[in-house]
Amino acid sequence: MDTVRWKVADPLGNEIYLTEDSFKVHIVGDHKDADAVIRMGLEEQVKQIVQNPCFIVKHDKVDGRRVYLDWGIIVREDVIQIRPLFIVTESYGKVVTWFSKRSVNINVQKDGGIIYDRRIPDLQVRQEI
Repeated sequence: MDTVRWKVADPLGNEIYLTEDSFKVHIVGDHKDADAVIRMGLEEQVKQIVQNPCFIVKHDKVDGRRVYLDWGIIVREDVIQIRPLFIVTESYGKVVTWFSKRSVNINVQKDGGIIYDRRIPDLQVRQEI
């Protein structure tokens, strides 16, 4: 059985976890060295964002997946970049991947696409995963 690297609770009380295999093989291993180093450096931010995201939305292409979204900080040699950070999970809580983007462009269904919005306290009561 794959070892759990870490687990945390999201703001809706769901257990979200990362396995060693997913981390080593997909999140880090499937990428070039420079990107892998950045992804490793984002791990603590990923845990924090899962626990307190700005948004949780339904994945627009894969049924049953969720995307946790907030701002991440990427430290480079001479500059700090503030970029959107996306964490993708399966519906049962396993982290699939994470990545940063230069811009934000997310399309979600009007009805039920946004699962959680930190700015709207009652939203999590109205939406179900």
